[in-house]
Amino acid sequence: MRKLFLMCFLSLILGMLIAVLMDTSSAMAAPAYGTAMPEKKGTFWGLQHYYVDRRNLGNDLGTVHSYQNYLTMSYGVLDWLSLDLKLSLYSTFRHNSADGSQMRYDRSVWGGGYGFRIKLHEKDPWKTVTGFQHFSIHPMTVKRDGHKNNGILEDWQFSLLESYKTKYVTPYAGVRYTVMDYIHTLDNERNRINSDDARRFGLIFGMDIPLSPDVWLNFESDWQDGGSATGGVHFRF
Repeated sequence: MRKLFLMCFLSLILGMLIAVLMDTSSAMAAPAYGTAMPEKKGTFWGLQHYYVDRRNLGNDLGTVHSYQNYLTMSYGVLDWLSLDLKLSLYSTFRHNSADGSQMRYDRSVWGGGYGFRIKLHEKDPWKTVTGFQHFSIHPMTVKRDGHKNNGILEDWQFSLLESYKTKYVTPYAGVRYTVMDYIHTLDNERNRINSDDARRFGLIFGMDIPLSPDVWLNFESDWQDGGSATGGVHFRF
């Protein structure tokens, strides 16, 4: 019975992940980092790419799209608590208004994120992890029609994940609550536009694939609003 349940669980995770990655009309939120956590005083380093196909804004104010690249680091504060940090290497986004106009922020200045994860339960091969993550992107000001446009894209999220570790892959699934904001300043007038209130909860599907005891690949997507996918390589130190 346990073997049958495991096969169903792995098939569900793999099938949903492939479906989301092939159909980017159904997912979006910040990466949740998975359930791999460093031991106390240990560190993980990594390179991560995050693609956002579409996130709907509230009040029919259009959508946002983004390409993001990060250097990531996780530090084991305790055996059950990790601090997660990321630095943007080059990240851009654009805002598509409901009227069809577009504002592109293609010159990245700086960006990054922070968060934490808590290991709630671990009994090999199962692990339960919850966490909070935040990131923001700050591109250069764009001048158009004699006006200065400054844009900031940021995301706040909480997640709860369950994983099952095997020799060749560690799939995980869970839920998340996320809010993505587009902060637009036209000259000196600042306006914060939130993502659609009705599309903030979603399902997460991902997997870690070990290449060696200290190196692994991570792939993740979520069943929510718009479309997103994450891929990265991570190293244990």
